[in-house]
Amino acid sequence: MVSKAGHHSQPTIATNALTPTAIDMRRGCTLATVCTLVMTSCACTLVTYSVFFSDQLQLLWKPTWSLCASPFLHGHHIHIPAASSSSAAPTDLSHIVFALGGSSQTWEKRRAYAELWWHPNKTRGHVWLDSAPSGPLPDKGPPYRVSRDASRYGKAAPASRMANIVVEAYELLSLQPEKDKVRWFVMGDDDTVFFPENLVAVLQKYNHEQMYYVGMPSETVDQDVKHGYGMAFGGGGFAISYPAVAELARVIGACLDKYVSLYGSDERVHACLVELGIPLTREPGFHQVCMHEFLLISTNY
Repeated sequence: MVSKAGHHSQPTIATNALTPTAIDMRRGCTLATVCTLVMTSCACTLVTYSVFFSDQLQLLWKPTWSLCASPFLHGHHIHIPAASSSSAAPTDLSHIVFALGGSSQTWEKRRAYAELWWHPNKTRGHVWLDSAPSGPLPDKGPPYRVSRDASRYGKAAPASRMANIVVEAYELLSLQPEKDKVRWFVMGDDDTVFFPENLVAVLQKYNHEQMYYVGMPSETVDQDVKHGYGMAFGGGGFAISYPAVAELARVIGACLDKYVSLYGSDERVHACLVELGIPLTREPGFHQVCMHEFLLISTNY
């Protein structure tokens, strides 16, 4: 190689050799990179653990709104009861309105069931009939009301009429001065037997200011397969909180028109509540017993 001065110079050797200062800087960068990778790996491990294994750590990653219990959760599952506000007195029998569905043809024979548990001047509510009974009724059972005409539903009139009973009870209550005391509406058939003290104890577990639909599916699998496992069967009774009934009253007319082809009144009520986002809260105390032949045989052993 010839220099500009015309003298021969020593050949220049290309090299990656670094000065001591550059070497220290490279080591520092390498160490920082390794530390970053380790920290990232640990963070990923922590997130994975919190998502798949640790309920406690999951809470750290949830936003505030997801920690609040919602009465509009979908799915057929048992709810964890939300306690009533501390300022409210515990639920008692005066906070409950019963709405029993019946007919004038069957009430004369079935009213004896209601007389077993009904306490005159203490228990609130009515039995809702399709027409007035032929004669006077004793005061031992619930007073009767004639429910709204549902003949426009044709063959579905009886089921549609009885599905509307809870709303009629709500509307009747709205005209009374003590309406603010009511927390729950309890539906049942004219041959449903309630144990009021047990019912009160169950409803005390729930916050009546939230939207609740409390009951149980049928005890027979074939009925559940036909009508669903998320529906409270009317024979065993079910309870609906006051706010839920208020929402139901707002949509019941259009809802009954939409579900006119469903089988029973309880199935109609269930369909309307589900559309409002109110799922069934299961309470095994609400149950019915169908007197099948095998059940009668088993009682002999």
